[in-house]
Formats: sequence, structure tokens, C-alpha cells
Amino acid sequence: MNDTSNKTRKSSWLGRLIGTMFGDRANKASIMEEEQVQSPMKTMIKEFFRRKLTIIGLTAFLAIFLASTIIPFFFPIDLMDTDSGQVNTSPSRNMMRIPSAIQGNIAMLAAGSGFGVGVTHDNEVHVWGTVSRISEPLHHPPQPGRPIAHVSAGPYHALVVTEDGHVYSWGNENPTFDIHNVPPGIQGRVVEAEAGMRVTVAFTEDGQLHSWGGVSLTRREVAAIGRMPRSATPVQLESNSLTFGVLTDEGHVYILMQSPRSIRDVPDEIQGSIVDFAMTDNNGAAVLADGTVVTWGEPTNLTLVNVPDEIQGRAVSIGAGRGHFTVTLTDGSVASWGDNVNGRTSAPNVSNVVAIAVNGDHNYAMLANGDVATWGLRGFLLGSDAFGRCVFTRLWHAGRYSLMIGMVAVIVQGFVGLLLGGLAGYYGGKVDMFIMRLGEVVGSLPFLPLALILQFRFRDVFGEVGGMVFLMCILGLLMWPLLMRLVRAQILQAKESEYVLAARALGVRQFKLIFRHIMPNVASAAIVLLTLALATSMLTETTLSFIGFGVREPTPTWGNMLAGSNNSIVLRDQWWRWLFPAISLVTVAISINLIGDGLREATDPRSQGR
Repeated sequence: MNDTSNKTRKSSWLGRLIGTMFGDRANKASIMEEEQVQSPMKTMIKEFFRRKLTIIGLTAFLAIFLASTIIPFFFPIDLMDTDSGQVNTSPSRNMMRIPSAIQGNIAMLAAGSGFGVGVTHDNEVHVWGTVSRISEPLHHPPQPGRPIAHVSAGPYHALVVTEDGHVYSWGNENPTFDIHNVPPGIQGRVVEAEAGMRVTVAFTEDGQLHSWGGVSLTRREVAAIGRMPRSATPVQLESNSLTFGVLTDEGHVYILMQSPRSIRDVPDEIQGSIVDFAMTDNNGAAVLADGTVVTWGEPTNLTLVNVPDEIQGRAVSIGAGRGHFTVTLTDGSVASWGDNVNGRTSAPNVSNVVAIAVNGDHNYAMLANGDVATWGLRGFLLGSDAFGRCVFTRLWHAGRYSLMIGMVAVIVQGFVGLLLGGLAGYYGGKVDMFIMRLGEVVGSLPFLPLALILQFRFRDVFGEVGGMVFLMCILGLLMWPLLMRLVRAQILQAKESEYVLAARALGVRQFKLIFRHIMPNVASAAIVLLTLALATSMLTETTLSFIGFGVREPTPTWGNMLAGSNNSIVLRDQWWRWLFPAISLVTVAISINLIGDGLREATDPRSQGR
């Protein structure tokens, strides 16, 4: 009998919580017995956790709050980082998942933006990965039925060149860019072709450059002629999202099309010694005949400009992604350097590498036995947005900003409301009349239009961070009248209580009497109201951000994430862009209201018939 009683008394709070959530009905004391054995605070806590909906709301809110607090530390965000090759990519983790049926049978491959193209030894073309809706035809490659000599992949299309000089192109079929309309005069004469950003450049067996696609004839002419002398003979083509580059048989590199001067000016001292080269959007790198690597371009990105010493003199070939370089070394291994976003520079420890393919944040290393090692971006857990940014990362950073704005606004509201309500309720008279009239003036103002006007007028004055702080203050300073009236009413009732009269008789100072003795006894009602005000502040911030007057891009909040999804195409085809922030916002708002209802019932004895 005693052992059973001890086990009952020692049951954990977690066990009682689970039992409450899932219907375990333990023996309960009557209300009178309960009041005799526990304090009022303990009674309120027990009543709070007795409601299943309150527990569910508290659990959901804490889960999102902790996730928004902890996840950003493990997934940092670069507010200025965009990726034009990953725009509106659906949720997946299979961007570099090569079909098992062709592993060990790959003769050549190319990396695209979110997908890869492989050619087997029997000249079959295979595509894997994740592409946007407009590039869906990429998953249906042509089968030339003849030996393939070259394969290339860009952000939106891919192509193969056969040994007899024919080009087969497929992918995005937007007629504006006309990517797949290969000039008939060069079919049967193409040596190599490079798929770029909606433009293709190729050179024929007579050493002439040709291009197709793009948006105008002028762009095609510049791409075809560019800065390469007509007497030079091309042997290799490379591209980035802005331009193309060509390597000649004399070891010279020429940058085609209009491009930033930083990448266009290849150092003169390495011209004539280049055996391979690659380009990011702002930097170039070349492997010289002696195995050294030289970089040029934007000097501020030190992680790209500074080549690791251990690869100097050992480089054989090189590839470039969005913000990194990858090289093969003389011992058959690979090395990567640059910004380690999405693990793109975390090269594996492999040997016998015979070829590499690099694009965006993807890396492929083909081994001598036909297997392929991969590293880098494998996909977006919750998809990407219109700028190619990870929705998962932005979702939790947005949660942190949205919760912070709501909480700071509630703190401002609580401070002003408690202070003015306490003074009005205790002193009465002219002080009460002035504060009440002030509250009526503020309360009569149209809240949302006034917040919109103030935010529009002053957000640029304070800058990005200051504008966010200004928004918090606006929300707090316009929402305090209701709390002030509640606190005033509670203090009017409490100031004639016996404990207040006793404190006055002891000579307690008035300010201390208000905020040390009276205020804690009316705080329960204020806490309930402030809890509900948190949801209101977050929804108001979301409304302002949604219509463009709240926190602006690129700083993420749930409001401006939803604002970027307010058109029918996104609602229909890119559901991941609005679904996850909407679920987060609705879950938090409902959870806070459930918590507020639980606090109200726990702190109000009349709600439980006490």
C-alpha cells in the first residue's frame, strides 16, 4: 500500500502532461480539497495545464519559437545571395541523385542548375535532378542514335554534340529566346557547343564561332564575335550566367559578350600558357602549363582569389560554380575552394578522378571505374523562391524577425499601458482624466491606416534596422489604450483592499505601493491581454509587410514572404512559396490565442465556478 502511494506521488510532470493530453483521468480532489492543500499559484498552473487545447497551443508555439531561435544558428543567411539558376525550384533532395541503373556506365556528364546530364557508353542520354516547371522538358532528352562527342548543360537547357557534328538541344521551350533553333548551316560541322543562360555558343571545324538564342540579334553577334581575333582557333568554351569565354589553341582566353570589366581583363602574363579555365559570375581562374592556378576578377572575394597553396603546381583541370572553383590534381584527387555555401567546397576524399563537372552549387567527379562522386547542393527541403533562395532557411529567419517584432511591440505596449493605467487608477482626479482622454484620442485613431502612414513616411529615415525598430514602436504605441483601461479598472477595485490600506498605514511610498503591491495582483489580467496582443502585433506586421509597408526585402518576415506569392501563377504552380509561411503564421496566431484563453480561465476563478 505504501509503495503504491509513493509511486503515485513520484509520478513525473511529463507523465502527467502526457496523461492530460491523451485522456488519462487520474483521481481528482474536489475543489474544496484542492484549495486546502495547494497555493493559488499552484491552482492556476494546474488549471492552465488541465485544458488539452492550451497544452497543444503551448507546445506548438514553443516548437516554432525554439525552431526560429535555434535553426538560424545552424543555417545562416546571406541576405544579398541570389541564384538565378535555382528560381522557383520545388522541394526535393535529389538534384544530384544519379540513377542507379547508369552508375558505373557513364562516359561523360555535365552539370546544370539543379539537374545533371549523363551519357552512357552505349550513347544513351539520361537526365536526373529537379527543374522548374518552365524547364520540365529537360526530363525528356533526345536520343541521337549515333556516337556522342560532347555534352553541356545550362540553367534552362542542355545539349549534346555528336561525333559527326550535329547538335541536339532540349529544355526550356520559351519561344522568346529560341534556344533550340540551331542554325542549319552549322549542323554537321560543330566541334563543341556550350549551353549558357538562354544562349548557346558553338564553334565549327573551321574555327568560327556561332551563337543562337538570347533576346536580340545584337546579342547573338556580340556573343559570336566578341573579343576573339578572327585568326584564332578555339579549342574550349566555358560560360557563366553572364557571358562566355573561349580558349584558343595558342593558350589565350578571350571573354565574349558584354561582361564586367573585372572578369573580362584576363592577366596578360598568363596569356599563352593557359591549358584550362573556368569562370564564376565575377571571377575567373586558369590552370597553366606548369600546373599552377591563377585567378582574376573581383578582388574583394578573398575566398575565391586566394588559391590554396597545396594545389599549386598540381592542377590538371578546373571547373567553376556560382561561387567556388574545383580542380582535379595530378594524383587523381579533387579540391575545391571558395564560399562553402551548401557544402559546395566540401570535396570528398576520392582518387582516380578522370573528369569533373561543376555548375551552380553542384560538383560531380567521374572516377575511372565509371562511378560518380557528388558534393554540394542536393536540393531545397522546402523549395526555393523567385530569387533562388532557400525557403527553409528564410522561413526560420523570418520567424525570428516576426516573433521579435511582435514581442518587442508587446513589451512597448505593456510598459506604456501598465504605467499609465497604474497612475490613472491609483491617483484618479485630473491625472486620471488626462490619461483617459489621451487614451481615447489614441484609441479613436484608425490603427492600420495610421501605422501604414507613419511607416511609409519614416522607414527610410531610420534605415533598414532603424525602420524595423520604428515599426515595433509604432505597433506598441498605438495599441496601449485597451491595456491601460483594463489596468485602471483593476487598480480602482484593488486600491481599497485591506492589504493596500495596511501598506498605507505602514507608510509605504505611493509609487512602490502601486507597482510593488497593487500591480502584481492585477498582472494576471494584463498578461492575458498582452498574450493575445502578441498575435495581433504579428498579424499587423504581416499585413503591413504584405502590402509593402512593413519589413522590406531582402530581410525575411512571414509577411513579405507571403507578399512575394500574391499572384495566381505562384498560388497554382509554386505552392511551397506561400504554404509554409502561411502555416507558420496561422499556427503561431492560433497557438497564442489558445494560450491566452488558457491563461484567462486559469486566472479567473469564476470561469471554473470557484
